[in-house]
Amino acid sequence: MFLGLGTAITFAAAGAHPDLNADGVELVPEILRALHHFEPYNKLRPGLQLRLADARRFVRMSREPYDVIVADLFHPARDGAGALYTLDHFQAIRERLAPGGIFCQWLPLYQLDEETLRVIIRTCLEVFPNLNAFLLRFNVDTPVLGLIASLSPARYSADWFEKRVRSEGLKKDLRSLTLVDGLHLFGCYVASPQALREFCRGADLNTDDRPVVIFRAPRFTYRRNATPYGRLFSLLDRTASDPAHLIDGSGTKAALTLGEQLRQFIRARDLYLRGLREEDEGQMARALDSYVESARMSPHFSSSYARCLTIAVRQAKTKPDEARKLLERLAEARPERPVARELLKRLFGL
Repeated sequence: MFLGLGTAITFAAAGAHPDLNADGVELVPEILRALHHFEPYNKLRPGLQLRLADARRFVRMSREPYDVIVADLFHPARDGAGALYTLDHFQAIRERLAPGGIFCQWLPLYQLDEETLRVIIRTCLEVFPNLNAFLLRFNVDTPVLGLIASLSPARYSADWFEKRVRSEGLKKDLRSLTLVDGLHLFGCYVASPQALREFCRGADLNTDDRPVVIFRAPRFTYRRNATPYGRLFSLLDRTASDPAHLIDGSGTKAALTLGEQLRQFIRARDLYLRGLREEDEGQMARALDSYVESARMSPHFSSSYARCLTIAVRQAKTKPDEARKLLERLAEARPERPVARELLKRLFGL
């Protein structure tokens, strides 16, 4: 079940999973009539059904068990959207989950304040104690958090991704999103249930008869000095969690290896995100230090390396000395990757 269609591109992407049946629920009739403007990217294969309905009512009235329920991005300040973050709604979703099912609530960190974020997380935890947090993508312009809930503690084998992703079509689609293996999937991990409980300790519950999100969320839209990434770094600074707790293997070599790779990957990811923040705030020298050190931290995290290459190419004509030094630092940080050395030779004859 997919709640909130928008362009239906994300819903249509579920078609990459062979033999999947899914219901996509949308409240606004005009949105369904506008879907043809986004073809062919939202083309639905058989088994994916559009439902014109209110999400809350559809969840309550449905009697089908669902293996996966996804609640897409709802701007908390939109009229009525706060009702999609209530305890009562989350309880109804839990009742629709099949045994072993998972629920994903996407949260637009750039569209809510920290107090509203804490309220939503605390409310979701009340219904789903086994709640983990993941990032959708690695950026600071529009950071999005996924609250991933399961009915029992989530544990994954070291080769879970490879066993789960068998379809060649699905592999291709995931590759385009740089989700090529378990390391890159679990590298989006942010916080454990315990860390999330600490983060939202003391926050209010959002309920149908006390809908605090509806009344609090609009205030954020009037804050002129709020950055889109403030809540992201509040989470990263206060919810440090060891990703190894997700990996099941009873101390096997594969599990230990993946656990250590994940720690390196996530440290590199977080430093990269801080570099993006520093760059946005005009601290380019500090940002470059962060990017280079991030590239050094993990051989598997490539975003920092790619960002340095982009900056070096951009600076090559106007600031050639700085570009050359950056490429030299990058080549030293990751000597096994040839691109920085190739650019040095092509741009500067070195």
